[in-house]
Amino acid sequence: MNRPLRVIVWNEFRVERANREVAGIYPDGIHEVLAAPLRAAGHAVRLATLDEPEHGLGGDVLEETDVLLWWGHQA
Repeated sequence: MNRPLRVIVWNEFRVERANREVAGIYPDGIHEVLAAPLRAAGHAVRLATLDEPEHGLGGDVLEETDVLLWWGHQA
């Protein structure tokens, strides 16, 4: 039985909120841009960011993940 890969796209999500020019390019964060083609390919994608409780990776989140895509820039 094939199932989609369970992917987390993690991003600091700081620059997009602090810099107007970057926010204009990535209004929903670069993590959403990275997630879109993964979703289009049929993967089950979750998003997580630095400022969420436990950085979005608490509880059983990692246990339920096949691939973690981490994007960081400044924090």
